[in-house]
Amino acid sequence: MDELTLLILCGAGSIGLIGFFVMKMAMGGGGENKLRNRLAKGPTDAETLASKKTSFKSDLKGAFTRLGQAAAEPFMPKSREKISGLRQSLNKAGLYNPSTLRTMMGAKLIFLIVGVVGGYVIGVTTDKLMMMLSLGGIIGYMAPQLWLRLRITANQKALTFGLPDALDLMVVCVEAGLTVDAAMQRVGQELGLAHPAIAREFGIAHMETRVGLTRGDSLKNIGTRTGNSGLQSLAAMLVQADRFGTSIAQALRVHAETLRLNRQHAAEELAAKASVKISFPLVLFIFPSTFIVLCGPVIIELMSSSLYK
Repeated sequence: MDELTLLILCGAGSIGLIGFFVMKMAMGGGGENKLRNRLAKGPTDAETLASKKTSFKSDLKGAFTRLGQAAAEPFMPKSREKISGLRQSLNKAGLYNPSTLRTMMGAKLIFLIVGVVGGYVIGVTTDKLMMMLSLGGIIGYMAPQLWLRLRITANQKALTFGLPDALDLMVVCVEAGLTVDAAMQRVGQELGLAHPAIAREFGIAHMETRVGLTRGDSLKNIGTRTGNSGLQSLAAMLVQADRFGTSIAQALRVHAETLRLNRQHAAEELAAKASVKISFPLVLFIFPSTFIVLCGPVIIELMSSSLYK
């Protein structure tokens, strides 16, 4: 074993030990819970296995959250504008926990260190140390931000896809005699499994009305909080319908049909773009391979014929 391999193994072992001790300290001791479970009635094997898996996931998530919050303390933005912008991005992604902001800032530092260490290991093995260090640091620092953008896109898509179904259920509830607030609560309960994103937003709006906000303010908060155009137009439509005394059920039915029509147009637009997008891999990869397969034997025969001798 040469010195380079020994150095890499020692570095990886030291990083693993440091990570183990940090995770151990962050998780804390679980002796009290183990003793309580031992003294209590023993559950079945399946329940024990399920509880162990759930507790491990929750402990790992809590450890990462505490570690990220501790690492984020020196890097927290000082101005209110930056904090408000970060909080708005987290709200658009559906992350409403107050500790998520610190966790995101700490994740940037943690992934930066992991990226630098990984770039150092790869750079030592490939003799491109500076390039791998820089590339690993950039990827590690940008990884949480890229994840947040993907989370925002997925949350917005879930809200857009679930809103027409929610409006159909609201039409049924309103026509059955429920108020708009009670209809939103009922729809949030019924759509918790099929569309959890829209159910969460309706649940938050209902809780805001219960703590004293008016219906118009809670509806406006949905659009401001999520940044979704469908929910913003829904809030404006319900406020106008309430102000002018028009039929809520008819307005919801028309709005749901409009959203479905917009979704159909978006799908048709994607289908029309598919033929253009597929032309690039067709020209770059499929056509050259086809030409090589068709023209290769002919060229070989010509090169070996008497014309080139």
